[in-house]
Amino acid sequence: MKITQPRLASALHEDIDIQTALEKNDEDLIEYSFKGLRIEGIKKSNLSVQSCLFSNCSFGTCSIRKSQFSDAIFKNCDLSNVNLSGCGFHRVEFTGCKLMGTNMADGIFNHITFEECRGEYMNLSMSKMRYIQFINSNLRGAGIEGCQLTNVAFDACNLMEAEFYRTALKGIDLSNSEISGIRITNLANSELRGSSVSSLQALELIRMLGVEIKG
Repeated sequence: MKITQPRLASALHEDIDIQTALEKNDEDLIEYSFKGLRIEGIKKSNLSVQSCLFSNCSFGTCSIRKSQFSDAIFKNCDLSNVNLSGCGFHRVEFTGCKLMGTNMADGIFNHITFEECRGEYMNLSMSKMRYIQFINSNLRGAGIEGCQLTNVAFDACNLMEAEFYRTALKGIDLSNSEISGIRITNLANSELRGSSVSSLQALELIRMLGVEIKG
């Protein structure tokens, strides 16, 4: 699966505070580089973020709903508990980010990479996801309910206790991820039908049926 990478402008505006940039451009952030900022209390909707780099930034008590992020990179950022519900993400990379409890429900994701991220209990429910790769990321307890997944890959991820209710996993390889305690509707009519698991994972799933394995 080939993920299209973000297309950043060759020259980005630097050394500017995000609040100042928002005041200058109202609802648009275009071709900016933000580094080492503590971003507090931003409450915005219908924001457009294009060709931007966020590096070592932390977002506190922020709500950026129903906004569009295109060709953006978040590197070593802390977006924990930020409300990003109803947003569209197109060609965006999250690398080494904290996304614990981040609300990304009802989102549209196209060509997105989450690599080495901490996403415990993040909420991706009811989202449409196309060409997405999760690499070596902790998604323990994440809400991935009612999602439409097309060309989505989980590579060496922690999916323990993640909730996949009403999310079909057909064609998805889970064999090198940790899926203990994964939450699905039931195994008889399972969201896991058509996915790939390892032999050890299959034993874990059999135990979910209440079957005792002897020998």
